[in-house]
Amino acid sequence: MELNLAQLSNGEVVEYNQDFSIDSNLYQSVGILDLKDLHVEGNIYLNSASMIVIHLTITGIMVIPDSVTTEPIDYPFTSKIDEEFDINDENFLEYYQKTQNILDIMKILWENIVLEVPMRFTATEDAHLSGDGWSLGEDKNNEDNIDPRLAKLSELLDRKE
Repeated sequence: MELNLAQLSNGEVVEYNQDFSIDSNLYQSVGILDLKDLHVEGNIYLNSASMIVIHLTITGIMVIPDSVTTEPIDYPFTSKIDEEFDINDENFLEYYQKTQNILDIMKILWENIVLEVPMRFTATEDAHLSGDGWSLGEDKNNEDNIDPRLAKLSELLDRKE
């Protein structure tokens, strides 16, 4: 998604309301398994201070591995972009192709999607995972079980009562 900046210099407001996709090679490197239903909505214009103003909202569903079970789960997200870019700023030059007077919107969208990736997310409400000699979560059946190493201490406490 590229924007010709000549459109903005004429005082035009460029409106976006469209679906888009991102190359799978990009998102798999950041722990996203899939991106679905990506949509961008908003506008881009040039303000009176000759700064490019971007107001966009990205919505979609990222498929990420569950933090507990590693099963793929859908994680709906919304990202709002409210930025102003000075054409002479060094940070702006990474999005801007000066020779062609083109602004690459996809790079801006991608950076904001990456910011929405959760560090840990699980869809399991009551994760009672266990194995040989270990368990994850609360085990309500073992409330009366006393560690044999502490049995003598328990007897002493019962005597004082």
